[in-house]
Parts: sequence; structure tokens; C-alpha cells
Amino acid sequence: MATNEESPRTGQTLAIIGCGTMASAILSGVLNACAASQAQGDEPRISRFIATVQSEGSAAALRSRFQDRIEVIRGDNVTAMKEADLVLLAFKPYMVDKVLRNEGVYEALLGKLVISVLVGSPVQKLEDAIRLCQPFGKGTITNKAGALHIKRAMMNIAVEFGAGMTVIETTEDMPPSYNELTDWIFLQCGKIQSVAPELFDIGGVMAGASGALLSVAFDGMLDGAVSQGLKRADAKKILTQALFSLATLLENGEHPAVLREKFSSPKGTTIDGLLSLEEDRARYAFSKAVIASSKRSQEIGK
Repeated sequence: MATNEESPRTGQTLAIIGCGTMASAILSGVLNACAASQAQGDEPRISRFIATVQSEGSAAALRSRFQDRIEVIRGDNVTAMKEADLVLLAFKPYMVDKVLRNEGVYEALLGKLVISVLVGSPVQKLEDAIRLCQPFGKGTITNKAGALHIKRAMMNIAVEFGAGMTVIETTEDMPPSYNELTDWIFLQCGKIQSVAPELFDIGGVMAGASGALLSVAFDGMLDGAVSQGLKRADAKKILTQALFSLATLLENGEHPAVLREKFSSPKGTTIDGLLSLEEDRARYAFSKAVIASSKRSQEIGK
């Protein structure tokens, strides 16, 4: 087993605390990556997976989906934290105090990499909750040996298919191996982008909520196509591929405004459609939606 900083550790245990929809998507991507490593004869970076849930229904759903590839624990988060080398916090944000202000949590998380995908939950808020569980009461969590190391990440549901986008908050005084491991986990689920702590809320909106916002435009365009005689299934197939094409162009450096110019011919169909959108202030509506989502994320964290 590798133990130096240059070589990644293998055979680690990952505990997912609150394994719901998003956590299951992450779990699926990482499981597939580790299975591929095993198939090539290599020891996977993570060889044991523990998922905690609250209800028997959730436990049954996870066991049905992942079979014997994971261990499911119901209602005992501390045990899972103790047995893990790294911990993913994925429960509902309003449950921060309920989950983290429990006896044994502080000791269970000391010195380990803790990754949080909780919306609107700054690192300080998580540390404050955990600090109350220290054996000697409230105190200062330092970045010495045995300290807490918390990374925040926000992604979209496409991580399950290896096509996600994850925003990862940059952190100071974090062991390089922990930064590298965090990047590796989410690279198995798509692409990543690091952002400064003060930009994490808006970065998280762009990575996570933007898909839901864009789906409104997608649905509206389908309705328009149907009204003009195209079957919805056919319109969806065409529009989905058109979005892939647009993403490819943007990823290769094209600017949205330049693309609109390239698509627009004098007296053509595209320019009439664009003018209609401008008349209805579509760009402003989407800008306003992004700002509203970002502000809400900040409010949740207070």
C-alpha cells in the first residue's frame, strides 16, 4: 500500500453520510471507476463503501441498486465515520446540527478528509457544529495533526453518467494528498473547477442549479416545436443533440455572442427568433434567476 505523498493511497474506505439521490450518483461514478481499476489488475483507491440512511425504505433501495458492492447502515452515522478513511457529507442541509452535534463525531472525523456537498453550508458552519462535540467542550479547531479537514463541492446530477460538472472550494492548510483525492473522486464523475470560498455559492449555482434553469428553456422550445407540427419525441432528440453541439462549440472557445452572429443570416429564421427572445427579456430573466439562486445559497449558509 502506498504511504508517501507522491503515490496515492489505495484500498481506502469511503463513508457517505446521508446517501440520497445526489450521493448515489457520486457513489455510482466512483464505484465504476474503482471496478475498472480492479478489472485492470490494480488495487482501487477506494475498496470499501459505507452508506448511511435514516429509513428502511432508503436502505432497501440502496441494497437493491448496488447489491453487495456497498455496506448500508441505518441510523448510525458515527460508526460509519469511525470506520472510514474519508467521509462524504450528503444529508439534507437542515440536518447539520442533528447529524454533526452528536457524541463521537469529533473524534471520528479527526485527521480525515471530509467532503461536504451540502448546499449553503460553509466550512465554518460545519466546524462549529462539530466543535460542540469535542470531549472538553467548545474549543479551537486547529490545522495541526489530527485536525479537521473539510472540503466543499457542488455538482449536478449528471455525475452518475460521468458527464457532471463539479465546483470544488479551494482551501488553505489542506494536505496536498487530500486536495488530490477530492479532485480524483469528482473527476470520475465528469469535470471539475476550483473556485475561491467567496465565489463558491455562485459557482455552485452554475454547476448544480443551471441545468434546472436551462430545462425551462428546453421545455419551452419543445412546446414551440410541437405547436408547429413536430412530434415531441423527435423534437427532444433533435434539440438534445443540438445542445451537445452547442456545448462542444463553447468548450472549444467560442463566445456566445459570436455564435449568435454566426448562426444569424440576414432576414433569416435565427435572427427573428433571437429578436423575439430580446423582446421578452429572456436574457434578463435567466440572469435574474441565477442571481436569485446565488443569494438563496448565501442565505441558507447564515
